[in-house]
Amino acid sequence: MNLRDSLTRKNIIIGSVVLLGVLVVAGFFVLRRPTRVAMERYIPADALAFIEIDSFADLVDGLTSTKAWRELAPVLGLSSQLRQVGLVADLIGRSGLGPDEAVVAGRAQCAIVITGIESDTGETEEGPYLHLKPVFALIVETHTTTERAARLVRERAGIIAQRIYGESVAERADDYRGSPLRVFEATGPGHQLVASSYGSVILIANRAEATKQCLDAIAGRAPTLADDATLKMMRPELKLDPPVFAHLTAAGIEKLVDLWPLLIAGREADPSSINVFTDLVEHLSKQAGAGLLYSLEFEDGGVTEKYLTVLRPQIAQALVEPLKPAAAARFQSLPFIPREIESMTLLNVESAGELPERLLKQLSPAVDLVAGVALREFVIDFKKEYGLAPSESIGDAIGNEITLVNLGDDQPRAMLLKVNDRRRLEPVVAKYLSRKTGSPPRSEPYNEAEILIAADDDRRAAAFVGDFLVLGTRDQIVKVVETHVRRDGQDGNEQLKQILAGRPANASIIYYRVSVEDAGKLLLAISKLTRVTDGSPELLDRDSARKALDNLRRSISFTEFRDYGVYTKAHSAVGNLSLIGSWIGTGEE
Repeated sequence: MNLRDSLTRKNIIIGSVVLLGVLVVAGFFVLRRPTRVAMERYIPADALAFIEIDSFADLVDGLTSTKAWRELAPVLGLSSQLRQVGLVADLIGRSGLGPDEAVVAGRAQCAIVITGIESDTGETEEGPYLHLKPVFALIVETHTTTERAARLVRERAGIIAQRIYGESVAERADDYRGSPLRVFEATGPGHQLVASSYGSVILIANRAEATKQCLDAIAGRAPTLADDATLKMMRPELKLDPPVFAHLTAAGIEKLVDLWPLLIAGREADPSSINVFTDLVEHLSKQAGAGLLYSLEFEDGGVTEKYLTVLRPQIAQALVEPLKPAAAARFQSLPFIPREIESMTLLNVESAGELPERLLKQLSPAVDLVAGVALREFVIDFKKEYGLAPSESIGDAIGNEITLVNLGDDQPRAMLLKVNDRRRLEPVVAKYLSRKTGSPPRSEPYNEAEILIAADDDRRAAAFVGDFLVLGTRDQIVKVVETHVRRDGQDGNEQLKQILAGRPANASIIYYRVSVEDAGKLLLAISKLTRVTDGSPELLDRDSARKALDNLRRSISFTEFRDYGVYTKAHSAVGNLSLIGSWIGTGEE
């Protein structure tokens, strides 16, 4: 080999290395994900709420990586190739190679903004009704060119309108400060769809007003939620960029409070109790709530959700002390709770029997006079419901543990209270059961317990079972007694015991939900959407489906009261993604 051949080979190697380096660098810049934007910069400052999806590709990838998908997808015939959809969408979005819709789907950040709520009340032969309809806009940051965004609106908005309202939809053109609007209207009140674009952002709304509000925010002509103090300060407490994020603003809380009397109207309850509770919600919420933040992310084969209710500082601090968790909680109610339940809530606080009085004492100085009176009336009414006079208190006769159990029987929840002093509670129980008529309750021995049943209402019963007072219906108490006798309670649930052992130290409220049907309905809806099945609910009743559902994690949440508000962290199979199943729909009525 001569010197010339050696130099030629050396040059080829050097050139190849340089070319490879250039290709790697070019590939990095070409395939890197577009820089994320803060979507709150596009949200009007006076919006009621918004929900943000940072990346559809990440959302699909996360969902198809859950244990719920791994267990149920094969049972429902969902192709394993669907797990690659997120990866493929992300690749198309990064490269920009493909149809406009595919590129946008791989790149887009989306937010659904609620700018108002329309309510319509009336009465039919079946009784009064209330229809609530949100005024909303879908904001899509396409991370593409202005021309591509405008072309998508021009070519696809009509197709979307026809799919929603039918081919008879009428179209007209409009303009708002230089932004063309495509307005589609169908017969019937409120049947409207408005589409527009601004730069790389696409807007689709169900009212022209919502479109204009968002266009002003995006163009910098109006204030946005980017300046919202609560959002800026508290969002890092959840996580800066989760796959799903939502925010209910202070204005949104006030709107819900205004609608509260309509939402509970017509429910079966004592009218005086409803009025007292409504007054409390109205006066207290408007002073207490500064916003609600929510995030969803995928962890350990399931979904982790965080809820942060931000309260005014004086309100939040007033709640911390009375709702402080009791030390070394043993959850002694578990042996009494049947395995076959829908859900249960464990309240673990110091001196639970004195909780109403302590809350009243701490909260009253933190609110105005009107809210303080409403709070006092609520406490008095609450005591009255359980046969107590305003000045009476069960104090330390109740321990640190109160458990509410949904037995899945379409009845109110049963309540279990840890008993410290049975003798002090016996007359209180008697007054509770005879509150309406004054007639003494009838007694029914059952196994080791004596069930006391109200003379006027067999749904109101009570019994001392072991170290607990059980309030509920006669049949509910029978189930509790039988569970205790058979020693077949939730204390034998090893998964639950492990979860409780690892609970946050400051968790005062623990909510455990046994049913995982929501996960099944979500996967069933996806199977219908992809035309693998007809979406029949009976598919989830097959043995293979039941076995797959039994393998899923149960929902558990822990609530803490902190100096800035109420923080809840929940772990479940699919979380609130189950709502997607409701939107898609199945064959279930």
